[in-house]
Amino acid sequence: MIEEKELHYFPVKIMEYTDIGHSPEWVKEFIEWAKLFPAGQDNFPEGVITSKPTLHKERMHDCVDRIMLFFEDCLDQYVEKFKLDCEKLDISLSWFNHAPARTGWGHPLHRHPMAYLSAVYYITDGAPTIFDDPCIPRTYNTMDIWENDKMKMDGWNLGINEKYEANPGKLILFPSWLKHFSGRQLEDFDRWTISFNAFPSGKINQGPHGMPQLNLEVL
Repeated sequence: MIEEKELHYFPVKIMEYTDIGHSPEWVKEFIEWAKLFPAGQDNFPEGVITSKPTLHKERMHDCVDRIMLFFEDCLDQYVEKFKLDCEKLDISLSWFNHAPARTGWGHPLHRHPMAYLSAVYYITDGAPTIFDDPCIPRTYNTMDIWENDKMKMDGWNLGINEKYEANPGKLILFPSWLKHFSGRQLEDFDRWTISFNAFPSGKINQGPHGMPQLNLEVL
């Protein structure tokens, strides 16, 4: 008899929050507002339309202010849950993403440098967000045996990843170093999300004599 145990040495904590204020009326209002906001295909050649990353400063419109207040509450809750030694987490950049129906557009594999946390908020249904296992590079240049359940009917999935389905009204927070991408939008409706980066601010990591190791203001 051989004893077997599966060990997970590199867990990644991803937090999910539900926006109870999400509604079809809010979605319609936000999209109508977003269509007039500066945006372009910064993900060329992938195609996804990305806005100017200043949504968190656009607080004059009710539909934007409401969702930013929700994001800020979630960040405060994250700080409290994990007992982070900082005064707060502030949004440093925020932007919307738009993949029109049946375009096949999606985000390529990427991460968010110069941030502590990153987020995706799902305004609509659509293609999922897919996270790459951070341990994958450890298998490069070695023999790899594919697992049968990684083979999909629509092609080979040659990697280890976790898929998060687009759930309208859901926000996920994850470490900014975690590489991820989005599936391609093939459905007959548009995919809309909001993303943001967050950075610690105020007094960070208390040291000797009550002095913080850093005192930072996020502009």
